[in-house]
Amino acid sequence: MNALLHRIYMAGHSKWMMPRRLRRLIAGSEFHRAWLCGFQDRFTENGVSYGPANPYNQWMYDEADLK
Repeated sequence: MNALLHRIYMAGHSKWMMPRRLRRLIAGSEFHRAWLCGFQDRFTENGVSYGPANPYNQWMYDEADLK
């Protein structure tokens, strides 16, 4: 199930526009949520949600942390 949700997330992330009828059919489901989060570039890492309002800061670690 997680692999399928990930594929749907990636389809949204690639900006695939889901047909309106399909969106209405799956509205409120985990599939729609996965697609919408991908389409809006939202994700969660280590319990922290990132998206347009809270961008991912890739330079927040020292070089010592990366070794």
